[in-house]
Amino acid sequence: MIMFERMHLALAAVVSFALGVAAGCTLAVDCSDGTCVCRAGSSCEFECAAPPCHVDCEGDNPDCVGQCANGECTCGPGSSCGFECAAPPCHVDCEPGSNCVGTCANGECTCDIGSSCVFLCDASPCHITCAGDNPDCAGTCANGTCTCGPGSACAFRCSDHNCAANCESGSSCVLTCPDGDPGTQGCRFDTCAAGEPTLCPDGLSLVCGDAACPDSP
Repeated sequence: MIMFERMHLALAAVVSFALGVAAGCTLAVDCSDGTCVCRAGSSCEFECAAPPCHVDCEGDNPDCVGQCANGECTCGPGSSCGFECAAPPCHVDCEPGSNCVGTCANGECTCDIGSSCVFLCDASPCHITCAGDNPDCAGTCANGTCTCGPGSACAFRCSDHNCAANCESGSSCVLTCPDGDPGTQGCRFDTCAAGEPTLCPDGLSLVCGDAACPDSP
């Protein structure tokens, strides 16, 4: 199973947790017209009653899940976080050393240095930045740009006809174009530090660096 599919399953697990399928939260409150803060070391669950809603998981949070709405969700260093978007725009910032899944909508999602992240896109445009040394960074671009920083392993999917990916030095990258237009203006690598991108046998994906092609459907 390719990286994007594995991390999509991780997002589903986090959403189930947020809906109460999993237990273990020490704090469950509604955010409304403000910011909900999960103190360092705590486990928290936040729902958005009315936008704007911002969520701040301060750091070393074993489980921090919440809903952004016209706001920003932050996963502090060393935390495990899952964020949904209740109303766009939604921005997600996964700080260094975190394990983070989240949904962008008309916004930007950032996976800071050393973090593992997966990002979905609910509403275009969606931009993704994997800052560097990311062991797993996957996400969906939509009318935007996905960047894989130095020394990272990234898997990007284009959900419309205007996606550009950048694969920096020492990184391995996969760009999947479900509409079947890899390498065109609508789904392309603007930068491939390792050289020319390679078209995969499935005819839907491009790889840069030593990334493996996805399994054929």
